[in-house]
Amino acid sequence: MPFAVHLDLDARSADALAALIDAVERADPDAMTPRRAKVAPHRSLAVYDRLVPAAVTVSLQRFAERQPALTIQLASLGLFPGPPAVLFAAPVVSAELLALHRAYHQATWASGPRCWAHYLPEAWVPHVTLGEGLRLAAVPTAVRNAIAAWRPRPAVLHRIALVRFHPVAVLWSRALPAGP
Repeated sequence: MPFAVHLDLDARSADALAALIDAVERADPDAMTPRRAKVAPHRSLAVYDRLVPAAVTVSLQRFAERQPALTIQLASLGLFPGPPAVLFAAPVVSAELLALHRAYHQATWASGPRCWAHYLPEAWVPHVTLGEGLRLAAVPTAVRNAIAAWRPRPAVLHRIALVRFHPVAVLWSRALPAGP
């Protein structure tokens, strides 16, 4: 089973995305959404085919102690076309967001796991998944529904978590210190 490191959105930010997640679920009853996966809306920092959770959590703990919560601006909708497709909310790619991502990889590199290439610095496309595994025939309806519910919004990344998926099991998590 694969593993991922998430930065979870706080409850207020997650609630603000509920209408967008509803839009995906109405369009494709089989699409995997955060609600269906029983996980908070989040930004993935890395995904791994395998790792030793105990080794990674030591690095994650050190990283989390130094990384304050971060407010991002969700500015647009995006689509990884697939198949299967992924619909997401895209943040403004700020210097702070890129620095956080790079710092995460520097902090965990020594713990040994090999991250999926498209989550590495210089290849990473930051996003908050609204629905994945969308059937291509459902994409136009999902996009149309999401556009109707869309508005730019701030979101707070407040917790870091190590998860195994699917099904999702949280193996470790920690709240990030309050931001400046």
